[in-house]
Amino acid sequence: MKLTVLIIMIQLLSAPLLRAADFRLVKQSSDIFLYERWIGGGDEAVRELKAVFLVRADAPAIIRLLRDPQRGPHWNPSAREYKVMPAPEPDHWYNYIRYAIPWPFEDQDCCLSFHILSPLEVQFESARHPDYPPGEGRTRLTGVKGRWIMEPRHSGMVQVQYFITTHRNRKLPRWASDPIVHNNLVKTMTQFKQLAEQ
Repeated sequence: MKLTVLIIMIQLLSAPLLRAADFRLVKQSSDIFLYERWIGGGDEAVRELKAVFLVRADAPAIIRLLRDPQRGPHWNPSAREYKVMPAPEPDHWYNYIRYAIPWPFEDQDCCLSFHILSPLEVQFESARHPDYPPGEGRTRLTGVKGRWIMEPRHSGMVQVQYFITTHRNRKLPRWASDPIVHNNLVKTMTQFKQLAEQ
């Protein structure tokens, strides 16, 4: 009995380590590192991306940038539309983004709900907002969820880990979508870092 409990405990404790180890580096640009993994298989596969970088800014400044509707379009360079809407709770807000996608594909958009979980973590996920319903001429990204994790370093820098998962877009083949997704995310995080350090 004790051996069975010990084996179960080891499996539970090592599961997060095994899960995190399957990320693979797919792109590096300067000091932005982009990792990817697919969770599940076939049509149910979900892409999870992780961007890691250092920022010379503190966590409150990073969170202020996330909530700033004026600076949002500057770190989302492929955004055709970018809105931030308040929510009743002070640590909660909504974000609508419409992305310009090259022809012959439709634009993509998403509506996200953000929650500050702690001074060092912000979580987001797909949400509905009456002002931004799905519409014609664009594809609504679904199953979006992720988080921003900030880890202060002794050097005065903060290590940012940005995670995002989305349902697979079956209209775009991976050979076409992967370079767009990777390049856009690296460009977005590069712009975010530059703005956060100003």
